[in-house]
Amino acid sequence: MALLTGPFAQSAPEWLLATAVESDLNREPRPYMTTDPMELTRVALSHAACPDANRARYLRECTEARLGVLGRREGGTALIRAVVAELHRRSATRLSITPELLTAPTPAQHVLGEHGLHEDVFTAALDCLPSDPDKHDGEEDVEAWMQRHRAASDAWDSMWSGIVQAQSGHHRRLLTWSARNPAADRVVREHLLGTMPWHVEPALLEEVAAHDLKGFRRAVLLTRISRSCRDGLTPAQAHERYADELAAASQEERDYVEGFLDEEMQSGYLQTVVCRSAVAWVERASRQSWRFLLNPSEAQRLGQPREWLASEELVAALGTRFATNCLTALSLWEPDPDSRYPVVHDLGWLHALLVHLPEVPDEARHKARLVVQDTRRALSARSGAHGYSSSVHSAWEEDQRAKELIATIMPLLTDPVPALPGRRTASLGDPQSIGFKKLADAEEDVLVAYLDRHMDNDTLVEEALLSFAARPYRKSLTFDDVLARHSAPQQTLLDLTLHLRRRLGGGPDLRGSWAQIMLARPECPPELLRLLPAWSALKARGPRYDTTHPAVAAYVTEALGDSDSAWQRFAASPMSHAGPGAWHRLGDLLDAAVQETAWSTPPPGR
Repeated sequence: MALLTGPFAQSAPEWLLATAVESDLNREPRPYMTTDPMELTRVALSHAACPDANRARYLRECTEARLGVLGRREGGTALIRAVVAELHRRSATRLSITPELLTAPTPAQHVLGEHGLHEDVFTAALDCLPSDPDKHDGEEDVEAWMQRHRAASDAWDSMWSGIVQAQSGHHRRLLTWSARNPAADRVVREHLLGTMPWHVEPALLEEVAAHDLKGFRRAVLLTRISRSCRDGLTPAQAHERYADELAAASQEERDYVEGFLDEEMQSGYLQTVVCRSAVAWVERASRQSWRFLLNPSEAQRLGQPREWLASEELVAALGTRFATNCLTALSLWEPDPDSRYPVVHDLGWLHALLVHLPEVPDEARHKARLVVQDTRRALSARSGAHGYSSSVHSAWEEDQRAKELIATIMPLLTDPVPALPGRRTASLGDPQSIGFKKLADAEEDVLVAYLDRHMDNDTLVEEALLSFAARPYRKSLTFDDVLARHSAPQQTLLDLTLHLRRRLGGGPDLRGSWAQIMLARPECPPELLRLLPAWSALKARGPRYDTTHPAVAAYVTEALGDSDSAWQRFAASPMSHAGPGAWHRLGDLLDAAVQETAWSTPPPGR
């Protein structure tokens, strides 16, 4: 290497070049290395003194993997030209993709698995790839061909997935090439957008996303034209009604839409499917091609978030663009016409729209409720059907996902909230029906934003106060911060504690936490202390873990005084750690102990 890059850089004897190449070719693979760097061979075959015939001969001896390594950008002009020629020589026979080519790849597939390829080698390898799956020849059994075609299509998708991932530095060139190869263009764009968008440079990601949304416009036009035919127009009349929209579409879009205006396409199941084109497009996109853009937190590797080339702001903006463009699908939604066999459609698309829309219009909110209502009807009808689904487990999973999405969607409809960095994540639902447990689960910024949106709602503030019993610690939001939002802060503490069993309920942890919160405040007046659950108040710790809280000790000592009988009665009171006796109020038990009256019953529950 030192000789070829030093004294013999301009001119070198043929024997030296041959020795350099053969030392690389004859070397055993290094352990744990997937490819050999082939540095000596690259320098020797790139050297100006290397005859073209020798260069071609040595490349014939290389494996496909080594050929890919020698096709990297570091190679000289003569070497790159020879690699391209050798690749074309090995790929003289053009094949159609089959599943077998995934386990026994062609030379071009091998080469495209190498990173950092020279531009000429990259383009040559693309030209030598297997073509898309065979079309039906008119003679083969249709069912056999369809089975073979599905397997080949899966292989086609898998092959391009690997290429897109390996050639992250050539994404734009890949799109330029695939523009002349429609079958490849579709799958390449789907992988850039939906499989690995974090590897796509920002400007290109934005272009691919905008191109994909054109497919939705086509689906909207197809939906409207198909429904007009379903509702009585002839294909010619439908064509005339939508002449302006068809004229504005591209030739490819017009050909696609007009293909469904054929008389044979205007009846039965196919028409029902085509009339759902817009909603079906959004369903598929939110679940596949736009999944990670709409839910970037799902983009993980080994449990860690992916690092994106695009900024968070761009990803959020693309999510908003998707929702804004695809809102039309919600207006075009129709209930399932066949109530005998209800279909539980995935509501992920509806959730995506509501989450990413900057504002949810009233008509959209109304239509979304109808979608949820129809899904609930389908869930109910399907739960009563026996043997309807060929896969009971699959149907159960679909139903569970639908129920989870409904539970997530309804708060977005009842608590319309301005977008927070492109996402409506702060929606918690209707403040009239929300409970303290849900508020306890909310993150601090979400809870604060929710309280800000629903100012002057004392009931909501009270639930937020109770939530501290389930989640006492927050980073900066304090109990008194929330209490200050109430119109009558001191009175509400008395009311909440008086009716604690009805308002809070729960076990010893919740009761004990509430008692600790009351006792930890700067002031806990006697009238409030009396209302605390007796067991929880007596178990509340003071400055030292093994001491009763000073305020409780002082109050009990003052109430019982020097009366031995009062102390004995209090010690024998019905208070307990759990069960109804845990709710006896401290003041009630002290009064009964001192006055020697019957023990009162515990306060009522919910």
